Amino acid sequence: MNNRIITILLAFVVINSGVNAQWKQGRVAPSYRREGNSPTAIDTAQVTAYYSFNADNIKDENTYIDLGWLLVGKHYTKYASYFIAHSDSTYKPKIIKNSRGENGIAQRTYGGKYPSYWSEYQFDEIYIKDGQLTEYAIMPMNLDRECCQYTEPVPKQQWMLKEEQQTIHGYHCQKATCRWRGRDYEAWFTTEIPIQHGPWKFGGLPGLIVKISDAKKEYNFELVKLERTPRPIIQWDFSRFRKVSREHMQKLQRKININWVRMLSPEAGTKFPDKPYSPMELE
Repeated sequence: MNNRIITILLAFVVINSGVNAQWKQGRVAPSYRREGNSPTAIDTAQVTAYYSFNADNIKDENTYIDLGWLLVGKHYTKYASYFIAHSDSTYKPKIIKNSRGENGIAQRTYGGKYPSYWSEYQFDEIYIKDGQLTEYAIMPMNLDRECCQYTEPVPKQQWMLKEEQQTIHGYHCQKATCRWRGRDYEAWFTTEIPIQHGPWKFGGLPGLIVKISDAKKEYNFELVKLERTPRPIIQWDFSRFRKVSREHMQKLQRKININWVRMLSPEAGTKFPDKPYSPMELE
């Protein structure tokens, strides 16, 4: 890699090291851009559920890692980042000049408490159709060559329904628990919305998941809005994404989170200590 590019990237890491130390879900890295990639409408969502992800304050989306949306159509179900979808629909590149007077493109932001940084939980997109789940891993821009995808049968959490009930955001909810891929989860679902889905890869309960978190409180999702207005479910062109196994994708994401500079330049990466990383899927 060009030494000048490596120097710029290293400076970027140093400047942002304070944020990096505070953020367990993802590491500081340049954001991925999709200019020139045309989306295609693959279905129509009849229900759209918006979820906060790791919110400090559920009433303030600026404190979220992400605002995700679950789009439920007749044939497809999609879970992705609303922050990124909104950015894609409104973004216009802004030309800036650096200290040498050279033109460049301003850094793009996506919303939330770390608006310019990458996290696999914000940038991955998940599609479900005919009992199969496909996850597309959108890697940071300078690791674009690592973008990949995998397909597996829709994961089935083995839920245990509990007697506890409560009202959450106006919905009558019941508690359920499970252990899945190395973590214990507590979920609250409502049969008032008879959709057996939830945020990210969670689902399979008798109603929509309104709230879910792991026992260690490292990850949590909570419903913040529900819409019943029909909207297109769009899919970007992922044809260039390599087909890999789930294990391989997670191995790449782990490397990025622990020390993404090493993936760009093994020599430069030795100058930075590895960071702790605790993914949602531990198995």
